[in-house]
Amino acid sequence: MWEIIYQLAPYAPLMIFVAAVSDIFFITGLFLYGAAMMSSIAMMYSMGMISLEALLLASYSGTLVGNTLNYWSGRIFDKAPVVEQKLQHPKIQKGREFLRTKGLFFYILICRFFMFTRPLYALVLGSLRINYRRFIFYESIVALAWVALWTAVLVQGEAVVREFVI
Repeated sequence: MWEIIYQLAPYAPLMIFVAAVSDIFFITGLFLYGAAMMSSIAMMYSMGMISLEALLLASYSGTLVGNTLNYWSGRIFDKAPVVEQKLQHPKIQKGREFLRTKGLFFYILICRFFMFTRPLYALVLGSLRINYRRFIFYESIVALAWVALWTAVLVQGEAVVREFVI
């Protein structure tokens, strides 16, 4: 078993990238929760299968790609009759204006840290036609903080386990 795992080591960054996209993408993100991904990454990192730099780069780029896919999916689906009708509601218009003027960063920040909103918020922002440059600017900052937080948890957890086991 260990031999098979070590043979996959060169593909670890690619696997982490795909897992990060799958964790964020709205079609898969609602049922593929990141806990399984984090335990697999912890195993790969503790066994030396992936460097910290590769881990950060793969996770960060996968997160950005997943939410960019969500954003553009929202832009495509906003013309669907059901969605278009919902977007005309006065409360939605008020929310759109709030996001366009001052609330976008906090919306992204808050939604990133809730399991059920994480795969959906970029989809909503795309359907509301929030400016892509503003979206990706704030998304880049929040995604970096998100990846850094979970990487720190993973590295510190690995260090604690190593201290008690070895």
